[in-house]
Amino acid sequence: MTRFSKNYLPSSRGIFHFAHWSGGEDTTPAITTANNKTIIDPESDFYQMIPEPGELSPITWKEDGEVVAPNAYRISIPPELTKAMKEYCDRIGMTDLARNLILSEENNIEPDGYRFIELDGLLWFAQRPAKKWLSDMHWISPADESGHEVYLQLLRENGFLSVLNTIGEQLDLDGLAAYHLTFIVVSHCEEGFVHYDTRDTGDKVFNVIIPLETARGSPPELVITDYKDGTPGRLKYEENVAILIGDDVHHATSECDYRDNPGTMRLAATVYVADINQDNAETIASTTLTQAFPPPDAKWVYSERGRHWLNARTRTDLGDGATVEHFIGDKGRLPFQPNDLRENCVEIEEARCDVEWEARQWCPATCGVYLDTSFYDGFVDRLIE
Repeated sequence: MTRFSKNYLPSSRGIFHFAHWSGGEDTTPAITTANNKTIIDPESDFYQMIPEPGELSPITWKEDGEVVAPNAYRISIPPELTKAMKEYCDRIGMTDLARNLILSEENNIEPDGYRFIELDGLLWFAQRPAKKWLSDMHWISPADESGHEVYLQLLRENGFLSVLNTIGEQLDLDGLAAYHLTFIVVSHCEEGFVHYDTRDTGDKVFNVIIPLETARGSPPELVITDYKDGTPGRLKYEENVAILIGDDVHHATSECDYRDNPGTMRLAATVYVADINQDNAETIASTTLTQAFPPPDAKWVYSERGRHWLNARTRTDLGDGATVEHFIGDKGRLPFQPNDLRENCVEIEEARCDVEWEARQWCPATCGVYLDTSFYDGFVDRLIE
């Protein structure tokens, strides 16, 4: 992993500059083309035409049209999905929680720390990255499978499966499952910490970033570096357009400082989706599962394979009597038996399960991290009803 500073030198693609921004009136002009498509922000270093429904658009440099990285894309998402996710966050108190976490150092979680928080009867896990990220960024994710299923239901009922269908078809994948779900919030970032989310998965895993709230008039929010020479460029978040970040796409949060306008923040949903198979389940579990749920268990990951989308050829191979059409829906996970990883889990106090990450990692069965497999019996039939 590499970090760059705001003193990054000019490159052949032009001078890459950072600017502190603290909110205020939106004076950014939009550019409309002859066919009435809109380029969201002329400050973006990338070509940002609104993708057509069903289109997976590679992220390309505005200057020369070259791809910034092989596994970086933009994709339109249903407006009802963005609307429903915003309303859900408001209703359960997620928006208020996110805002409170970044209002002051008093509310912040310590760098490299975490906190379990109950919202709307569900347990959530809030985590802050290490100091090297130089930001007040926090991740908030379901702490167990119950919350995970509620989040999935929100996605499923508001058009996310059509997004998976586009990804699966355009990339010719075998199957897809949304398996790792978070919200992410930030209001202050001194320097972008360049990192990758996935590697060595055979180009089978993508982090789908769905912008939910941005600071009005803010410069582009995401930095992506060129896979050939490391040149960084800035990408503007767009409403109803998600960003896909796959294997070896180096990226960072753009520098920002909204603290002069308390409560101003960037809020996004991040949904990891994967074409899971026997060859990559272990890598997916060990390298992409960084929050309390799911724990890094390859057997659980493998039980999610093809849960939400299956290519027609894969369905036929599985011998389920499939026609030539893709499966788009939710089969539920396959049978999975969780096991505690320590012998003394029976002695653990129940209260520790709701406050100690380590207890949940070592004693997932005792702590009730997973749902009973019977929850998924006849899952597809129940959804249809």
